[in-house]
Amino acid sequence: MSDESPALEWVPWDKKYEMGISMLDSQNKELVDLCNTFRAEIMKRNRGDGPDWRVALGVVLKGAVKYTKGHFVAQERMMQQIDYPKFQQHKRYHQEFVDMVATTLENFPKATMQTAFEFSSHLREWVISHIAHDDQEFAKYFFDPNRKKSV
Repeated sequence: MSDESPALEWVPWDKKYEMGISMLDSQNKELVDLCNTFRAEIMKRNRGDGPDWRVALGVVLKGAVKYTKGHFVAQERMMQQIDYPKFQQHKRYHQEFVDMVATTLENFPKATMQTAFEFSSHLREWVISHIAHDDQEFAKYFFDPNRKKSV
């Protein structure tokens, strides 16, 4: 978790990110924490007083892989169980995130400080767009008392 105050966090946790599904919310909070910690570490390094940014990038990439293996699998399973109508679209968004992480991992040996900043921006955009919008659409459908229930 970031040791900076919430006002200084790259992505402050907000109620609008909560889906109301505790396991998924917990996983999303972990990603937000990872994003904030990573940004804080590369900013320290940019000022000249932090650890090697490659170490921070490696840690966040490992965390992103763990996130995709846990969160995406669980969420997609839930979507299939309730016949979520936007499942294929949502799964495609997940794959785009996986591809971004994979590309960054593949190019890690030639990564630069700019790569680290760009990756932190992509993480932030993911949280703001995907978790705050796409995941919320799923949660709304998941809890809709009028949706057709699977048998």
